[in-house]
Amino acid sequence: MTTTVSLPEYTEEYKQQQHQQVLEAEVVHEWECILRNKIKELFTLIIGLGICMFFGVTYYFNQDVLILYLWVGIILIFMPLTYFLFDTDYDYKGQITPKGIIIQKTERVPEIFYKATRGMAYIGIVVCVIAALMVGPLAFVGAGAFALLSFKMTGFHKQRQVLVYPFLESFTYRNTCSELDDIYQWDIYTFMCDIPSFDDQKLYNLYWFGFQCKASDFPHIEKVLKQYIRFAD
Repeated sequence: MTTTVSLPEYTEEYKQQQHQQVLEAEVVHEWECILRNKIKELFTLIIGLGICMFFGVTYYFNQDVLILYLWVGIILIFMPLTYFLFDTDYDYKGQITPKGIIIQKTERVPEIFYKATRGMAYIGIVVCVIAALMVGPLAFVGAGAFALLSFKMTGFHKQRQVLVYPFLESFTYRNTCSELDDIYQWDIYTFMCDIPSFDDQKLYNLYWFGFQCKASDFPHIEKVLKQYIRFAD
């Protein structure tokens, strides 16, 4: 459907103004779900098997009890880190306002893992300095690089991503995706739509929107959306 309504001029100020309207508007509906990749457990298992194969072969050629201790220690450290940090789950929250949609994605990781990572980072800094002093100037190259990484890790905290999608009420939206998403565990529904009459890519990116929700929640979410924007037949 072609519309005769004039297009707004895109500027960064206009974008910020549109986002601010959404953030300040009253929330009329909200929902929550958990996003977890289907291959999460498989990925963690593959990492664990790889570690076991490495230490198994090492112990076969050098039957030192220290290798067994290292084996157990590495498994106890890296398996939880792999599960929680390298393939993170997200607590997902969506909110609909008359002006647009707000999406919040928060890493679903126990706080103890962030504290442990920050603690190991501080230890790493001390170890780097001691190693550099004991081994000599050449060690400062590797130690300095690891120390810089450790300093960054000391600020390691749970991350929250906030996405804001303003509505353009005068235009007609079209569905580009409305289906169960096979990427995630459980029944997660993905919905995306855009305004096809936009030639300006920046305007298109501003008013395109998409979200995830439980499949059982989608019919009501769609009903609420239709109160504020029009969809093509």
